[in-house]
Amino acid sequence: MRSFATALLLAVSGLGLAAKSTSDAVVDLQEVDELPTLDISRFIDVLSLRSTYNGPLDFNELTRGDVDYTQAKLFSFLGLVGGKDSEFTWAPILNYRYSNLAVDTLNTFPGFDDSLHELTFMSFGLYSPKNSRWLHGFFSNFGLRSDFGSVDSNDFFLAGAIGSGYQFNERFTLGFGLYASDITNDMFIVPAPVFFWMPTEDWLISYYGPKFIARREFGPNTRIGFEAAWNGGSWNIDSRDPLQDSLRIDLRSIRAGLYLKQRIYGELWGEIGAGYTFANELKVRSPGGRDLYPTAYGEMDGAPYLTLGLSINRW
Repeated sequence: MRSFATALLLAVSGLGLAAKSTSDAVVDLQEVDELPTLDISRFIDVLSLRSTYNGPLDFNELTRGDVDYTQAKLFSFLGLVGGKDSEFTWAPILNYRYSNLAVDTLNTFPGFDDSLHELTFMSFGLYSPKNSRWLHGFFSNFGLRSDFGSVDSNDFFLAGAIGSGYQFNERFTLGFGLYASDITNDMFIVPAPVFFWMPTEDWLISYYGPKFIARREFGPNTRIGFEAAWNGGSWNIDSRDPLQDSLRIDLRSIRAGLYLKQRIYGELWGEIGAGYTFANELKVRSPGGRDLYPTAYGEMDGAPYLTLGLSINRW
């Protein structure tokens, strides 16, 4: 399997998820001009568990309270079909995220403290013709985002993407795709550009997801980097409003900060990161997307975040 091509496919999906490779070694691409393979497995994981604390995020108006947001996320490859020298590769992925959203309001609208869940089954397919620098792929993401109260059709979602990329040389690949989010409920389509660039053997600069990373390796056991990425979420919950069957919570947030990854043993790594969140906004909507309480919830000030994690680089 072309490990770099696999990473590119997930990047084009626009989901903010780092691609995960199951290659055990660098594979000869045997492409035109004998283009060598970039071993992307140095920069990605096949299994990860991370926890992040954000907050308190104060609403812009001092009388409106604040929000605490904590999440824990498990991401794992489930296997691989094809790979090696196959022109077509397919891989399933399981992703689970637990979130606790504690909203404290100081007006007539009630706050809430909810445990929220996101369970998704992802899969991607990659077509990489022999003797070609072109890569073509698709991505699908199906699952539910819910408080696991009264689960109905509004709790489920479907997203997908298609895209292509071109590997100019062993250090630079550029791709572009289209990403369709929440096809079953409130769909929107966005472009999904992606690039991977290694100016030197120790540096990786990339954009995928949406996620921007600039990272450097300090020997085989230490990696330090800067990351800017999407930090929000969307969930369907039981309604406290008798006029609504359910409510949709939309949290929009972007984080930017530094992180350190250190090898613990073998392919097991530990990670710690810290930074600041901005462009924060909380909305409570109807399942169709109508803003229900525009005067109660809205934009929030920035706040620091802290993340801790464990990951396995390859099986």
